[in-house]
Amino acid sequence: MQPITSYPPRPPVRGVGAWLEILRDRFADPRVRVGAVLLVAGIAGYFWYQVGQDQAAAALPGAPAAATAKAPRAGSGPTTTTLPPVLVHVAGAVVHPGLVRVATGARVADAIDAAGGGLADADLDRLNLAAKVVDGQRIPVAKVGDPATNGGVDPSTAGGGIGVDGTTTAGAEPVNLNTATSTELETLPGIGPSFAAAIIRERERRGGFTSIDQLRDVRGIGEKRFADLKPLVSV
Repeated sequence: MQPITSYPPRPPVRGVGAWLEILRDRFADPRVRVGAVLLVAGIAGYFWYQVGQDQAAAALPGAPAAATAKAPRAGSGPTTTTLPPVLVHVAGAVVHPGLVRVATGARVADAIDAAGGGLADADLDRLNLAAKVVDGQRIPVAKVGDPATNGGVDPSTAGGGIGVDGTTTAGAEPVNLNTATSTELETLPGIGPSFAAAIIRERERRGGFTSIDQLRDVRGIGEKRFADLKPLVSV
């Protein structure tokens, strides 16, 4: 006897409906249901473990808060570096002579302003106000009518050894190491009262310098400082 079929015949299921029927048939198998439950439990356990690890790391004593922050990507933005200020000695005809701090790359004019500015009789035309200052530099500000010292060397460049173009400059006459006073020695780049006193002590110990190279024997004068001083001194 022929089985009774519906009329018209049912068209085959396609698309999403077909997939749903396949899944329904699959889940009818108990083994598939158990496997699906185990898979979901494994994924949930993994994420739970990761969350627990992060919380445990954050709870460690002394753990910096920034440790969990994402580091900035390379090239994500410009970084700025602030250079430390330099210490300069402004002496002579200024309102507040002494040590002043100015920004790295500052000019002689900035150092004089930091010292309160020049007095009414200050002869600022003797200085190269545009010269950059360096750490440990001494800037002597003369008064109008004062005699020139150091053979006419510009005090701003003699004190720091750097001219407007950034090169080391010297005056018409170098400082004579055998006759210079402490004040004259302090006009040299990087030479303050303590270094000037050390040079004079070495000069007295030797009975006078016979060579510029003997300046290396002064305590604290290394090769770099000697290279800055060599074109500015004589014996």
